[in-house]
Amino acid sequence: MTVNIWIFGLEPLDNRYTSQWHVEVPRALDIMVKNQKFDCQVRPVYGTQNTAKTTAGGFLNFVDTNYWKSSQLCEFLTMHNQGLTTPHDVFLFTDAWNPVILQLRYISDLMGYTWKIHSIFHAGAYDPTDILGLKMQKPWPWHLERSIYYACDKNWFATEFHRRMFLNNLSIVARDEDRSGVSGQPHDAIIKSMNALPVAENKKGVIWPHRYNSDKQPEMAENLASVMDVPWLLTQKLNLDKERYYQTLAEHQVLFSCSLHENLGISVMEGVLADVIPVLPRRCSYQDMYLDDFLYPAKWTESWQQFLDHREQLSDFIMHRVRNPHRYQDAMKRQKQLLLDQYLQADVMYTSMLQDIVTANKM
Repeated sequence: MTVNIWIFGLEPLDNRYTSQWHVEVPRALDIMVKNQKFDCQVRPVYGTQNTAKTTAGGFLNFVDTNYWKSSQLCEFLTMHNQGLTTPHDVFLFTDAWNPVILQLRYISDLMGYTWKIHSIFHAGAYDPTDILGLKMQKPWPWHLERSIYYACDKNWFATEFHRRMFLNNLSIVARDEDRSGVSGQPHDAIIKSMNALPVAENKKGVIWPHRYNSDKQPEMAENLASVMDVPWLLTQKLNLDKERYYQTLAEHQVLFSCSLHENLGISVMEGVLADVIPVLPRRCSYQDMYLDDFLYPAKWTESWQQFLDHREQLSDFIMHRVRNPHRYQDAMKRQKQLLLDQYLQADVMYTSMLQDIVTANKM
């Protein structure tokens, strides 16, 4: 029996990695399936996208993302009714905050199927510093997130910090923690793009690459830019496409972050791949992912008052890396390899999905 891997991806947005995943995730899985000669078909499920504009301060468009996901369900059910599914298919949701997961589990349970559902958690209301945690009325989203967790056979988190936060904040009992796993994410497209960049000569200044959200604390970056004797660039003040953004990123010496919320931090990883020295608080997933050379004490930016109290120390920390990049070359090499090995590829998740295919092919 030829089983299927159904991919429910996020809508492709050119200024987000979802545009890269739209192509790269099906391609990567298709290559792995063919290399291992599995009797399996990789099938992306596309929705209808009405706009490529995100909601101000948001990763997605908070309205249109629901249209996309709902139309994905309709498209999948059309294919199901055409006889294109099997009782043993495998599913990947590249964003776990998708109610279609619950609808597929409803179908699977009531029809007696053995569908296996994998999902990737990026953020949610369980994180008090994420926009969902800040804006959504509680407790309904917490109950939804728990339902999604239990509806999935495997829930993937990019870092142990993120996984542990989810489990603790949603009170997942110890016996059910095996439904969660840690895997890097499929960012082959980022790696290829960064490798293709020309070597930037005469790097200078500091770049702050985040969205203008309260959890990213842009006011601290703006304040430092106004008092430090070095060029600063806050990228969200510009309207750059991906190619120009990468070129601009690579022209800088240091990347600064003061985020309160970061479960992975793609922009920082992009910076490291472009040989931009990261300066990060020792908190969130940063503390799991980055070497001591690049971490400053978390308290320096944990509040506005703490920032003012420690601004001089923070400025000195940044300037040392701006003026002495050669001292961090070895650490940067090690840091880059660490990200490539653990966080910028999804082999752990893909291997788990393919094991489900092996099991399905035996049925």
